Amino acid sequence: MRVFFFLLLLVFIASCDPPYIEEGSHMPDKVSLANEVRIRTLVQLKKEMELYPFGIGSGMMDQIRMLALSFRYYKEVDINQARALLMTAGTLFLNTINAKEQIRPFLQNDPFQPNNIEIAIFLAKPNGSKHDPDKLTVVSMTRGILEYDVRSSENGRLTTIYEETFEEAAEKLGFVEENGQYHQGTQLVHGQCQ
Repeated sequence: MRVFFFLLLLVFIASCDPPYIEEGSHMPDKVSLANEVRIRTLVQLKKEMELYPFGIGSGMMDQIRMLALSFRYYKEVDINQARALLMTAGTLFLNTINAKEQIRPFLQNDPFQPNNIEIAIFLAKPNGSKHDPDKLTVVSMTRGILEYDVRSSENGRLTTIYEETFEEAAEKLGFVEENGQYHQGTQLVHGQCQ
């Protein structure tokens, strides 16, 4: 009986050994990879477009199905300028995600598509105060739809004054997609991150 318990104890101890992991073979997980592509995009957009990071988000219970970024922008813009901001931010984000080989196995779909990202830009005056009523206040891209919102002078609520699909905005600005990378005309949008 003692021999049986002794053997059982040996089997238990032997089965509890941690697996051998080679030093330096750490594989990044989906959260660290998602953070990496978001940070690269945030840093580049702040530097090149004066879009100031304001928040991040995601949907990635099993796989990464959505990644989100939000910004503050301290200028008044019209719909055409807002469209250019959203499309530049969105296509750079998609290009950064789709160029990152390590993240691909974690993506719900590869390449990531416009309906897999969210971009929100909160507009303010250069001094940080709110824009006047009926001026663009928030512009966003969610599930492949771009929305342009103003704060109504009548009731103070955000009201969407214009809406278009990613494809419609891309056509207006000359963006094309090729193998998961977006180009404006013949130029890759703000380079490609590896």
